[in-house]
Amino acid sequence: MSALLAMQPLVGAAWAPDHILRIGNATLAADCTERQSVTINGTSPGPTLRAQEGDNSVWIRVFNDMEAENTTLHWHGISQYGSPFADGTPATSQWPIAPGNYFDYEFKLAAGSAGTYMYHTHVGFSVVTAYGAFIVEDSDAPPYDYDDERVVVLGDFYYKSDYNLSAGLLAAPFKWTNDPQALTVNGNAYGECDSEVKACQSGCHTEVVSVEPDRTYRIRVIGATALSFLYMALEDHPSFELIEVDGDYVNTHKASFLEVASGQRYSFLLRTKSIDELRALGKTRFWANLESRWRTTRSYGAWILEYNTTKLPGDGADPYSTLPHLNKTIPLPDEAPFWVMNEVTPLDATQAPPDDSEVSRTIFVDGTQLNSGPSDAQKTFWQTHGYMYSEEMPATPYLIQAYQGGLTIDYDAAIANEGYDNTTHSLPVRAGEVVDIVFLNVASASGTLEAHPWHIHGKHPYVMAYGLGEFSEEAYAAARANMTAPIKRDTVMVCSRVNAVYAGPEGMAYSNTTIPQGQVAGWTVFRLRADVPGAFMLHCHIQPHFTMGMGTVLLIGMEELPPLPEGFADQYMTYNATPQDVPTSFFALAGGRVIRRTS
Repeated sequence: MSALLAMQPLVGAAWAPDHILRIGNATLAADCTERQSVTINGTSPGPTLRAQEGDNSVWIRVFNDMEAENTTLHWHGISQYGSPFADGTPATSQWPIAPGNYFDYEFKLAAGSAGTYMYHTHVGFSVVTAYGAFIVEDSDAPPYDYDDERVVVLGDFYYKSDYNLSAGLLAAPFKWTNDPQALTVNGNAYGECDSEVKACQSGCHTEVVSVEPDRTYRIRVIGATALSFLYMALEDHPSFELIEVDGDYVNTHKASFLEVASGQRYSFLLRTKSIDELRALGKTRFWANLESRWRTTRSYGAWILEYNTTKLPGDGADPYSTLPHLNKTIPLPDEAPFWVMNEVTPLDATQAPPDDSEVSRTIFVDGTQLNSGPSDAQKTFWQTHGYMYSEEMPATPYLIQAYQGGLTIDYDAAIANEGYDNTTHSLPVRAGEVVDIVFLNVASASGTLEAHPWHIHGKHPYVMAYGLGEFSEEAYAAARANMTAPIKRDTVMVCSRVNAVYAGPEGMAYSNTTIPQGQVAGWTVFRLRADVPGAFMLHCHIQPHFTMGMGTVLLIGMEELPPLPEGFADQYMTYNATPQDVPTSFFALAGGRVIRRTS
């Protein structure tokens, strides 16, 4: 962890970050309609970063080039073993990075962590555009054979500004974000801009992913959406083999479509067609159909799989044409809970969750939507255990309080309150403890429900079971018996028996069914061994819900935190709103990486 000394001025050419990322403002026009957005190194997505499992020092310097907004970067899915101060969450793991300042993130990548991850901002609504792929490569040959790989990052694009989206959600009366104006793939979407309404650019197009015939590709899919839960399938490519779920290899599992919630990542193997097969089909470009699910209305998007060959004409899908009605040629099923997750098994046969006998207690997490105030000025918000999360609370970040010796945890009170400590507004867990975390999908004040992707920062737990209806020990046991084997995940869906979804200020629902407020209609169980100390977020990864308060904090092993690296404490413990001077004479930037000088 010695590279964290980079918080101080560089002393020579030997010290230089592996990557430099600059968070700033820029105009984007994903579907030809201009929007002032937050970008990383000037683009959305930001640059794809690559590292290798087992690397004991990944060092990334992040600058905040914005004039008036704080920021952080979260390394989504990275466990942060030994480096909880690098998780990138304001008020939880660090002070935010003030305008004109920078922060050095350094962390380890454990053996066995090879997989697909991402990074994104964790302040305000900038996550709509400020994200990128983070790939951890295998130290040896991957367990599956493939010729090459492609990265597909799924996002959604709004015309409203980040500020207006966030302000509306917190306003009285409440203003829902509504569905996005476009679904993006690697930052691109076809669109027809109305210059009388918005400023426009030209040249927007459906994303094209190029492949060669008769090869096997690993397609890495990243759910970087702020809202949308997506189903995806490929034209004339009816099946693929799933091999990775949230950074963990699984035994191959055939599927005809993919479902991706915000925060989730998958890899699948795609065997491309031969020249003869392409000739018989009469085309070399194929649509990938994208449709949202679990909302009252559906959003549509696409990308194009293009075969790079001179032996055949480039016929088929056109990246500059209006999207056709893709569901006619590439049908996608309606909403259904659990997808193939009950059938997927870990590739490592020795991988297993802690035994039932080791579980010390059960922690319940209930995300509940509530309303307050008169109808003409009604506020809508989410609570967990009666508390509305805010990224501005506590006044001093939990982890910094702990390192300063000022964080007092009442474990007995938390245990008596289903795991929740009302004093610190957190879920404290002792080091080494094994706990089951039960997520409950609770009906809102209007009797509606949604499907939620809950994301846990820090160590990946095992998904023990999913269920519909009320949670009980009997239901839990029955659901476990129906699963082939628990797998590790960091972002998991919590669905419900009544597929009702709140749709905004009109109060519409996905179905016409409502249930009594407070009734549980679905649940999911994580099992976690608390051996990665730190202060870690646990929240719904749908950004509107998170903004509205749907989150909490796990305080894990706070009495056994790793020591801060020598020379790091002064910078880490203090919020610095004054721009820092960074010497630039020792390195030059090239494509987001630092080139170490040799003379």
